[in-house]
Amino acid sequence: MPADLTSFVGRRHDLAAVRQLFSATRLVTLTGMGGVGKTRLALQAGNTMRRAFPDGVYLVELASLTDPDLLPQTVRDAIGLREQPAVDPLDALEDFLGKRRLLLVLDNCEHLVDATADLVDRVLRAAPDVKVLVTSRQALRTVGEHIYPVAPLRTPEPDALESGTATRYPAVALFADRAAAILPGFTITPQNEATVVRLCRRLEGIPLAIELACVRLRALTVDELASRLDDRFDLLREGSRNLPERHQTLRALIDWSYDLCTPIEQLLWARSSVFAGGFTTDTLEAVCTDERLPASALLDTVARLVDKSVLIRGEHAGHTRFWMLETLREYGRARMAQSPEAADTARRHRDRYAELIRTAGREWAGPRQEEWATRLQLEHANIRQALEYCMSVPGEAGTGLKMAAVPWFWGAMDHLTEARLWLDRGLALHQEPTIERAWGLATTAYIAGFQGDYDALTTLADQAHELAVDLDDRARAYADHVRGFRRSLGGSEDLASAVPLFTEALAKYAASGLEAQYADSLMVELGASLIMLGDYDHARSVADELRARCAARGERWNLSYAHWLRGILELIEGDPERAEHELFEALRIKQVFRDTLGLGLTLESVAWTAAVQGEAERAALLFGATDQIWRTLGARQMRGFRRRYEAMARDRVGDARFEVACERGSRLGVDEVLAVALRESAADEAPRPSSPTSRLTPREQQVAHLVAEGMSNKEIAAKLVISLRTAEGHVERILSKQGFKSRAQIAIWVTQQAGQG
Repeated sequence: MPADLTSFVGRRHDLAAVRQLFSATRLVTLTGMGGVGKTRLALQAGNTMRRAFPDGVYLVELASLTDPDLLPQTVRDAIGLREQPAVDPLDALEDFLGKRRLLLVLDNCEHLVDATADLVDRVLRAAPDVKVLVTSRQALRTVGEHIYPVAPLRTPEPDALESGTATRYPAVALFADRAAAILPGFTITPQNEATVVRLCRRLEGIPLAIELACVRLRALTVDELASRLDDRFDLLREGSRNLPERHQTLRALIDWSYDLCTPIEQLLWARSSVFAGGFTTDTLEAVCTDERLPASALLDTVARLVDKSVLIRGEHAGHTRFWMLETLREYGRARMAQSPEAADTARRHRDRYAELIRTAGREWAGPRQEEWATRLQLEHANIRQALEYCMSVPGEAGTGLKMAAVPWFWGAMDHLTEARLWLDRGLALHQEPTIERAWGLATTAYIAGFQGDYDALTTLADQAHELAVDLDDRARAYADHVRGFRRSLGGSEDLASAVPLFTEALAKYAASGLEAQYADSLMVELGASLIMLGDYDHARSVADELRARCAARGERWNLSYAHWLRGILELIEGDPERAEHELFEALRIKQVFRDTLGLGLTLESVAWTAAVQGEAERAALLFGATDQIWRTLGARQMRGFRRRYEAMARDRVGDARFEVACERGSRLGVDEVLAVALRESAADEAPRPSSPTSRLTPREQQVAHLVAEGMSNKEIAAKLVISLRTAEGHVERILSKQGFKSRAQIAIWVTQQAGQG
């Protein structure tokens, strides 16, 4: 949930009503016109109800989303769920949320009502402890929905107003608060009270209207503002009789704000509405400046629009970003739609983000890699919008394929499922035998392989190769790379035939000067194939060369894979301590990126080292965690190694204890798994089997065993017929007495005690 930028005024009754509704229902939709304060009320309600949701309150912003097919991925991103390419996104959400007690706030759903209704219905059926708060200009009309209309703020009746009491009314209180922010020291006085009340009534208590009007106090007195508004509304309403009265009020205020802007400010307001989500001054300059709006005037114009509350300023990852309230963005887009330059602005927006991806591709395998990963995440909504432009405007699908056919980007974003969506659309639209199509086919095949879709991998890779033969060396190299990848996932005969394809593709990559990330990824797959073939010396030279290449450029993503390969080789050669050192280096790098595949590969390799070192239960925990990753990815490598080291761990502790620990590992979150793997928490700090139990009361020992069985505090409370607060207290005391930091440590300790007994 975002931090508040301004104070929350009024709405006490609304907050109480929303909280009361959630005591009896699981879906509440806040409805009302734009600018009435639905989003702000939802955010405040979510923040005030945090304690009721131990797994969190999450905001899912949907205003910039245009494709309903991407709704599940957008929700997934908001709650921090890693992608599961082999699982339908809605199924993955159901499974994840089914085990949690949290609140989802879905904001601005009116343009995605049907998709939102379907998603909410499935989530609520699958996740009994999840509740959903929706903001929309219209109801979802789904089962179980309780609609709460958000009305404008109350204003006083002038004839019934007692002097000095106007600020008891929320509309006046909001006016006073925002006016004081514009003019420090502003207060409601006996001299201006009646005029402020008249203003608030004229603005009909609409929060956005009040805030826009207050901005004018920089240049006008309260009396002048009231007089100008009266004139303005009378004029505008004569031409807007078909609008509901309150919509006329808001439109009049926004029209007035627009008309009071200079022509250059109006131009930037309209043009900047082309962005989805936030934007920087660099992107504004690239998309919005020309001879009418010169770059030299941009910063001053932006500053004036911030002063007029049209743009909102914020900071992300050390960079200044701007955005607009959705109502003002819609207004700007409506203005832009009336302009003959609308198509040119949309194309410049697309061009900017196509260039952004090209630049990121050139610099990805270098020292700015982590910076680029963060930036691309921030620009995701704009990249989506640029791709939508390509897939919607005739003749632009080829550019869309070029933008989408970048596997390193989707891997870093953890959005392989979304990648397939854009690539499939682009391939259907652009069927000419071009490099863009060949590259799109190869990328789709490559991603299909990571999703476990081997039929698509085989078919599309062959199509890419057939097309690339008549194109250039870069396309042929990439096609050979992907065909080699397909063979590396097969049996021993296929595996052996992958090596020549990889070797030939690597030589073509070097000759063609393609971005280094393609050759780096190929070397990872080549090294893994050589290890599985038993050619350890060759694998070592590949891993060492990859590490040197990446280190020389400051690249981190594939450097982690070089450490992974070296770790496996150290383990094979009988040095588990050195292996663990290499694998820990790989894991620490991967924590920065959203690399689910690499995380699974490396965690499983750490489990192998744990098995060799005699830490069978730690190995079983990690095996359980990685099994969960493989189920969601749909692809798995090095099965023979897994069987060998799993048998070693089972022999040490027996099948029963191994299965218990493995099951427990499958329920651990990513942070808990990393803590176990890196010896930073559960496994390293858990007491040895000889640790005494006498410090725990009988009830605490009982609770500890239930924690080890995987029960939540709520389930423990139900099992023991005690209150949730009492159960939470028992768990806290266990953690404190034993010096633990996580429930996973309790579980490991209980298992050790059972083994000691």
